[in-house]
Formats: sequence, structure tokens, C-alpha cells
Amino acid sequence: MENYHVLHLIGEGSFGKVYKGRWKKSNQMAALKFISKRGKTEKDLANLRQEIEILRRLKHENIILLLDAFETQGEFCLVTEFAQGELYEILEDDHNLPESEVRKIAQQLVRALHYLHSNRIIHRDMKPQNILLSANGVVKLCDFGFARAMSTNTQVLHSIKGTPLYMAPELVQEQPYNHTVDLWSLGVILYELFVGQPPFYTNQIYSLIQLIIKDPVKIQKFLKRTLKQTSF
Repeated sequence: MENYHVLHLIGEGSFGKVYKGRWKKSNQMAALKFISKRGKTEKDLANLRQEIEILRRLKHENIILLLDAFETQGEFCLVTEFAQGELYEILEDDHNLPESEVRKIAQQLVRALHYLHSNRIIHRDMKPQNILLSANGVVKLCDFGFARAMSTNTQVLHSIKGTPLYMAPELVQEQPYNHTVDLWSLGVILYELFVGQPPFYTNQIYSLIQLIIKDPVKIQKFLKRTLKQTSF
């Protein structure tokens, strides 16, 4: 930690704490994510190390850049570029976004996913909380704790990861899946940006799963018109 000034807390959750920081002798801002090892199994620790290794490989404008990472006896620290805010916070305040903004976000997320999938990496936890926005409006996909690298021989995966609200049908049914689960999640996110809530929404997990499996997406009339006119 001798290379950084830790400024103030900007996020906290079950994963740990995130602080805004600055490189010493520099004006470069960074986000410092501290994850305690306490209470974690060897599998959890292995998954964290896998997240770090995946992030080290990723170099794309629309994917959060890992600047540094280190591990102590008690915790992990991931140092990433600093992004201004979460898409989730914007949705909380504004409920939905204008078509022009949704289009910009969609274009950037498609580019990020194309890069990931071309490198045989599935994110598996696409959601507004994992989409950051820089001060100049550049989208940054983050949080690769559930990401999985597929070997060249792997066609499908079986383990269940992700947030149920944005899960594809094959995930909630515990069926084999591939990179297309990220595309489903992207569709759910874009629908939410337009409409103000996801296409399948309930507080009951079982009911949510049934909606995802059985219910057709209800496309609003104004959304149909917008989609017909929209070109990415």
C-alpha cells in the first residue's frame, strides 16, 4: 500500500470495501477494492485469484482496467482505474434513460462482450451494478468474480453463477450454457434502461424463475416503435 493514498470509502458490500485512492507522486485516481480472506473457503480464494488473472489479461476501452493487484496474509487488494458512477445509481435516480443514451450504452456493452467472448471469457453476472460510467460517459464493465474462461475445447458450462433477475433460462434451469447467457443479460439490462424495470420482475425467487422460463417478454408499444427505428 506504500504506493497509494487511500482517500475515502466509495462502496461496501459482502465482497468487501472499495476506496477511492490516488497514486503517490501522481494525480492518477484509482479504485482500491479490499477483499478480506476471513471466512472464505479455499475454493473462494481460488475464485478470487482466477478473477485477478482474468482481469490481468483484459485490455479494452469498455472493460475496467486492472492497474495492480496484490495479496497479503489477510486480504486481497485490486487496484483498478477509477470510474465516476454505477449505471444502477443512474437507474435509481432517473428510472429509465432516453433512447439516445440507451443506444450509446448498448453499443459499448456489445463491444465489451464481443471482446470477452472472442477471448473465450463469459462474464456470467451482467447487471447494472457491474456497469460503471467514467466522467466522459465511457461504459466500463466490471466485477469479474463470476467470470469463467473457456478452453478451446469447451462448448458449454454447467456451474450456476450470476444474479437471478438477469439470468438466462438455461441458467435458472441448471442446464448447460455458453456465452449467449451474457447476451440474454444484456437484453434484460437494455429493456430495463428503456422501460424502468426488468422484463421479469418479482420479489419471489421461485416466481421469478417461472417467469423467466415460461413468460414471453412483454414489449411495450413505444419500445416496438423505438426498436424499429434504432440502428446500432
